[in-house]
Amino acid sequence: MRTSAVSGIIFANSNDNLLKKLTAIRSMASVPFGSRYRLIDFSLSNLVNAGVYNVGIITKENYHSLMDHVGSGLFWDLDRKNGGLHLLPPYISSGLKRYSGTIDALYGAKDFIKRCKSDYIVLCAGDILANVDISDVIDCHIKKGADVTTVYHKGILPPNRDDAMIFDLEDDGRIASIKFNCDIGTEAYYGIGITVISRDLLSNLVYEAYHDDLPSFNRNVLAVKLKELKIYGYEHSEFVSLMNGTDTYYKANMALLNSEVRKQLFNKERPIYTKTRDDMPTRYGTKSSVSNSIIGSGCVIEGTVINSIIFRGVKVEKGAVIKDCILMQETCVGANSELSNVIADKNSIIGKNKSLSGTEQKQIFISKNQIV
Repeated sequence: MRTSAVSGIIFANSNDNLLKKLTAIRSMASVPFGSRYRLIDFSLSNLVNAGVYNVGIITKENYHSLMDHVGSGLFWDLDRKNGGLHLLPPYISSGLKRYSGTIDALYGAKDFIKRCKSDYIVLCAGDILANVDISDVIDCHIKKGADVTTVYHKGILPPNRDDAMIFDLEDDGRIASIKFNCDIGTEAYYGIGITVISRDLLSNLVYEAYHDDLPSFNRNVLAVKLKELKIYGYEHSEFVSLMNGTDTYYKANMALLNSEVRKQLFNKERPIYTKTRDDMPTRYGTKSSVSNSIIGSGCVIEGTVINSIIFRGVKVEKGAVIKDCILMQETCVGANSELSNVIADKNSIIGKNKSLSGTEQKQIFISKNQIV
């Protein structure tokens, strides 16, 4: 299939309300992850690895950090004369308000959908943490003659994901029913926010739903038209994490300390690309100690780091002990301080001789630029 046959759309502000501490100043898609990445890197890389080089990113608010990160799309090979990366900023619906649901968002992107002239569109939520073979999803979609194909995972659905579809499947993979609520802790087949659909069908469904004042593409369109449309599921059996709170974000980062999870997320055949930052290698003091941790470039580590995710440019002074923590870019931890189960946003400063201790279930959060 020619690369121009498929375009992608990413919803940058998916579920911002579920990660309020980290999305107060940025979109969900630009939330930092894993010492050097942003969440959007996974959706962008999934698309590019499948040969999709025409991608629109629908934004709503707090998108300046996102713009700075993705730029022209250079690091994903999306800086192109034909196709490439398109930021689709918020629009004012009927002159009164910004979009309030996925139908509004897609209707606002109707010009992009029309101009791309692709046969198929891949819709991606901005908070998908998975390495998905979208090329295979598209192939299965075409072979089965599906109207819609949506990617699902078998597991325990995180709570508070009200728009996540829960499926019952027929033997051939066709979706027999769609629900939106299940008991907490129950294993289910649930959608992870990736859907393949023809461009013409998407345009028609969105136009109809928008003029009927329907808010949700999943709940008010796909679920309602299940009997009319041939909707199939595609199983992604490897690691998946959907953001539903600070605790989920913390656990997803800590999961990277598991080598099997790293292999699944950072598949050599489908690399995850991100914005590069030229920096010197991390420097370690003569009395420093690091174990079972991921350390970004440009750091200065003079203390002890255990079971932690350390982003670029972090400084850990002498005598400081960092355990089970996530320290984002340019954070500084003063001498002889002890941190346990802490999430520190960018450019935060923890002074000397401080002691901050959260738990695995409830971490201490330090805001961007905060001084403690």
